[in-house]
Amino acid sequence: MSDIQKIKKIETTIIVKSLNALMGILSGIVSDGELNDKEILFLKTWCNENSHIAKEYPANIIFRRIHEVLLDNIITPEEREHILHELMNISGNNFSNTGSALPEHIASIFDDDPTVIFKDNEFVFTGEFIFGTRAACEKTTIKRGASVKGYITKDTNYLVIGARSSPAWITDNFGRKIQKAADMASSGEYEITIIREVDWSMNLV
Repeated sequence: MSDIQKIKKIETTIIVKSLNALMGILSGIVSDGELNDKEILFLKTWCNENSHIAKEYPANIIFRRIHEVLLDNIITPEEREHILHELMNISGNNFSNTGSALPEHIASIFDDDPTVIFKDNEFVFTGEFIFGTRAACEKTTIKRGASVKGYITKDTNYLVIGARSSPAWITDNFGRKIQKAADMASSGEYEITIIREVDWSMNLV
């Protein structure tokens, strides 16, 4: 193993440990279903001290939410409730990481190790996203040289399924965009890959 490879391995280990620490902190904070100002400020301090994971998913989402809430140094009840809801989704959503919350026949449609390339590729988004609204996801994708459509075509390269989409929602919608994409992918005639939000978000940097 070269020195560069050793350094990268160490960096990866540090990042993974920090992300695991963050998820543990979140689980503890939201376990009582409440979020107070002291806990939000603690998260801000923790984020500042762990800026090396600021661009890693899902830390990038948490960092952005904390920054937005504290931008004016005033935490309103609405902001507190909103960020609590977001943190609970992130800390307790197994689907966003593994797909394990899904029935086996649905989880199997995802590419296990997708290569996500934005430039000159066409994306379609479906479901609800931790990153933000679907429009925000689409805008971010277009900025990286991709095109976006609201429906699947023969030119679609990626179907991205939001991490906030529940297993029930996925099941109910399996006969629509997801089923069409799965059929196209299995046919081998189209270059379409079905990915989770985490796969999309990790490639934004």
